[in-house]
Amino acid sequence: MQPRGAERREVGGGVLPGQLDELRGGDCRVLTTLPLLGAARDGHPLFDGPIDARRFAEADHIGVSRRGKRHGPIDTALAERGLRRSVAVVVPSHTVGMLLARATDLVCLTFAGDMIDTITALGLRTFPLPVEVPLVEIGMAWHPKHDADHAHRWFREQIRSTVGPRNAAS
Repeated sequence: MQPRGAERREVGGGVLPGQLDELRGGDCRVLTTLPLLGAARDGHPLFDGPIDARRFAEADHIGVSRRGKRHGPIDTALAERGLRRSVAVVVPSHTVGMLLARATDLVCLTFAGDMIDTITALGLRTFPLPVEVPLVEIGMAWHPKHDADHAHRWFREQIRSTVGPRNAAS
Protein backbone atom coordinates (compact mmCIF):
# COMPACT_ATOMS: atom_id res chain seq x y z
CA MET A 1 0.00 0.00 0.00
CA GLN A 2 1.26 3.45 -0.92
CA PRO A 3 1.45 5.99 1.88
CA ARG A 4 -0.91 8.90 1.68
CA GLY A 5 0.62 11.84 -0.10
CA ALA A 6 2.88 9.58 -2.18
CA GLU A 7 4.57 11.23 -5.14
CA ARG A 8 2.44 11.25 -8.25
CA ARG A 9 3.97 10.65 -11.66
CA GLU A 10 2.85 9.37 -15.04
CA VAL A 11 4.28 6.08 -16.23
CA GLY A 12 3.65 5.37 -19.90
CA GLY A 13 1.00 2.73 -19.98
CA GLY A 14 -0.33 2.53 -16.48
CA VAL A 15 -1.85 4.18 -13.49
CA LEU A 16 0.14 3.31 -10.43
CA PRO A 17 -1.20 3.22 -6.88
CA GLY A 18 -1.18 6.66 -5.31
CA GLN A 19 -1.24 8.31 -8.71
CA LEU A 20 -4.89 8.71 -9.62
CA ASP A 21 -5.88 12.32 -10.13
CA GLU A 22 -9.17 11.71 -8.38
CA LEU A 23 -7.58 10.10 -5.33
CA ARG A 24 -6.86 12.54 -2.57
CA GLY A 25 -5.96 10.80 0.68
CA GLY A 26 -7.35 7.44 -0.51
CA ASP A 27 -6.12 3.89 -0.11
CA CYS A 28 -4.30 1.95 -2.81
CA ARG A 29 -3.20 -1.63 -3.20
CA VAL A 30 -0.82 -3.10 -5.77
CA LEU A 31 -2.43 -6.23 -7.19
CA THR A 32 0.21 -7.43 -9.60
CA THR A 33 3.05 -6.30 -11.83
CA LEU A 34 3.12 -7.09 -15.53
CA PRO A 35 5.61 -6.62 -18.34
CA LEU A 36 4.57 -4.65 -21.40
CA LEU A 37 4.46 -6.21 -24.84
CA GLY A 38 4.30 -4.61 -28.24
CA ALA A 39 1.26 -5.40 -30.37
CA ALA A 40 0.30 -4.84 -33.98
CA ARG A 41 -2.26 -6.20 -36.39
CA ASP A 42 -1.58 -9.60 -37.90
CA GLY A 43 0.17 -8.91 -41.21
CA HIS A 44 1.85 -5.71 -40.01
CA PRO A 45 5.17 -5.12 -41.86
CA LEU A 46 6.99 -5.18 -38.51
CA PHE A 47 6.49 -8.96 -38.45
CA ASP A 48 8.35 -9.37 -41.77
CA GLY A 49 11.68 -9.67 -39.95
CA PRO A 50 13.29 -9.71 -36.52
CA ILE A 51 11.93 -6.95 -34.30
CA ASP A 52 14.97 -5.14 -33.00
CA ALA A 53 15.13 -1.70 -31.40
CA ARG A 54 15.81 0.05 -34.73
CA ARG A 55 12.83 -1.51 -36.56
CA PHE A 56 10.62 -0.96 -33.53
CA ALA A 57 11.55 2.74 -33.39
CA GLU A 58 10.96 3.17 -37.14
CA ALA A 59 7.33 2.02 -36.83
CA ASP A 60 4.56 4.54 -36.16
CA HIS A 61 3.26 4.20 -32.61
CA ILE A 62 0.17 4.71 -30.50
CA GLY A 63 1.05 6.41 -27.23
CA VAL A 64 -0.97 5.69 -24.10
CA SER A 65 -1.40 8.50 -21.59
CA ARG A 66 -4.38 9.90 -19.75
CA ARG A 67 -2.62 13.27 -19.88
CA GLY A 68 -1.70 13.21 -23.57
CA LYS A 69 2.04 12.78 -22.99
CA ARG A 70 4.03 11.50 -25.95
CA HIS A 71 7.21 10.57 -24.10
CA GLY A 72 7.69 7.79 -21.57
CA PRO A 73 9.99 4.95 -20.47
CA ILE A 74 10.09 3.39 -23.95
CA ASP A 75 11.33 6.66 -25.41
CA THR A 76 13.98 6.92 -22.71
CA ALA A 77 15.17 3.37 -23.43
CA LEU A 78 15.26 4.06 -27.17
CA ALA A 79 17.15 7.34 -26.64
CA GLU A 80 19.84 5.44 -24.72
CA ARG A 81 20.45 3.58 -28.00
CA GLY A 82 20.38 6.76 -30.06
CA LEU A 83 16.89 5.99 -31.41
CA ARG A 84 13.62 7.89 -31.43
CA ARG A 85 10.10 6.67 -32.19
CA SER A 86 7.26 8.53 -33.86
CA VAL A 87 4.03 8.66 -31.84
CA ALA A 88 1.24 9.26 -34.35
CA VAL A 89 -1.57 9.47 -31.81
CA VAL A 90 -2.03 9.38 -28.03
CA VAL A 91 -4.99 7.53 -26.52
CA PRO A 92 -6.13 7.31 -22.89
CA SER A 93 -5.92 3.51 -22.44
CA HIS A 94 -4.34 0.31 -23.70
CA THR A 95 -7.79 -0.94 -24.72
CA VAL A 96 -8.30 2.02 -27.05
CA GLY A 97 -4.76 1.51 -28.35
CA MET A 98 -5.47 -2.12 -29.24
CA LEU A 99 -8.74 -1.21 -30.97
CA LEU A 100 -6.90 1.38 -33.07
CA ALA A 101 -3.95 -0.90 -33.82
CA ARG A 102 -6.16 -3.67 -35.21
CA ALA A 103 -7.30 -1.44 -38.08
CA THR A 104 -4.07 0.46 -38.82
CA ASP A 105 -0.34 0.02 -39.26
CA LEU A 106 0.28 1.59 -35.85
CA VAL A 107 2.05 -0.29 -33.05
CA CYS A 108 0.58 -0.27 -29.55
CA LEU A 109 1.44 -1.62 -26.13
CA THR A 110 -0.43 -4.21 -24.13
CA PHE A 111 0.15 -6.19 -20.97
CA ALA A 112 1.55 -9.70 -20.82
CA GLY A 113 -0.77 -12.02 -18.97
CA ASP A 114 -4.21 -13.45 -19.38
CA MET A 115 -5.34 -11.28 -22.30
CA ILE A 116 -4.24 -13.65 -25.08
CA ASP A 117 -7.84 -14.47 -26.09
CA THR A 118 -8.72 -10.78 -26.34
CA ILE A 119 -5.58 -9.96 -28.30
CA THR A 120 -6.21 -12.85 -30.71
CA ALA A 121 -9.90 -11.91 -31.13
CA LEU A 122 -8.81 -8.39 -32.11
CA GLY A 123 -6.53 -9.81 -34.81
CA LEU A 124 -3.38 -8.60 -33.05
CA ARG A 125 -0.04 -10.29 -32.53
CA THR A 126 2.28 -9.47 -29.66
CA PHE A 127 6.04 -9.35 -29.42
CA PRO A 128 8.55 -8.72 -26.64
CA LEU A 129 9.74 -5.14 -26.52
CA PRO A 130 13.27 -4.86 -27.90
CA VAL A 131 14.19 -2.43 -25.12
CA GLU A 132 14.02 -2.86 -21.37
CA VAL A 133 11.27 -0.93 -19.61
CA PRO A 134 9.98 -1.14 -16.04
CA LEU A 135 7.18 -3.52 -15.14
CA VAL A 136 3.77 -1.87 -14.81
CA GLU A 137 2.01 -2.10 -11.46
CA ILE A 138 -1.70 -2.84 -11.69
CA GLY A 139 -3.57 -1.64 -8.65
CA MET A 140 -6.85 -0.55 -7.22
CA ALA A 141 -7.71 2.53 -5.24
CA TRP A 142 -10.64 3.55 -3.10
CA HIS A 143 -11.69 6.32 -0.77
CA PRO A 144 -11.18 5.58 2.96
CA LYS A 145 -14.91 6.09 3.60
CA HIS A 146 -15.42 2.69 1.90
CA ASP A 147 -13.04 0.78 4.20
CA ALA A 148 -15.81 -0.35 6.54
CA ASP A 149 -18.42 -0.94 3.81
CA HIS A 150 -18.93 -4.73 3.68
CA ALA A 151 -20.13 -4.74 0.07
CA HIS A 152 -17.20 -2.59 -1.04
CA ARG A 153 -14.78 -4.79 0.89
CA TRP A 154 -16.29 -7.90 -0.78
CA PHE A 155 -15.97 -6.25 -4.20
CA ARG A 156 -12.32 -5.31 -3.56
CA GLU A 157 -11.62 -8.94 -2.57
CA GLN A 158 -13.20 -10.19 -5.81
CA ILE A 159 -10.97 -7.87 -7.81
CA ARG A 160 -7.89 -8.82 -5.77
CA SER A 161 -8.49 -12.57 -6.24
CA THR A 162 -9.20 -12.15 -9.98
CA VAL A 163 -6.42 -9.76 -10.97
CA GLY A 164 -3.60 -10.79 -8.69
CA PRO A 165 -4.21 -14.20 -7.15
CA ARG A 166 -0.52 -15.02 -6.82
CA ASN A 167 0.89 -11.51 -6.58
CA ALA A 168 -1.72 -9.67 -4.55
CA ALA A 169 -0.40 -7.46 -1.82
CA SER A 170 -1.85 -8.26 1.56
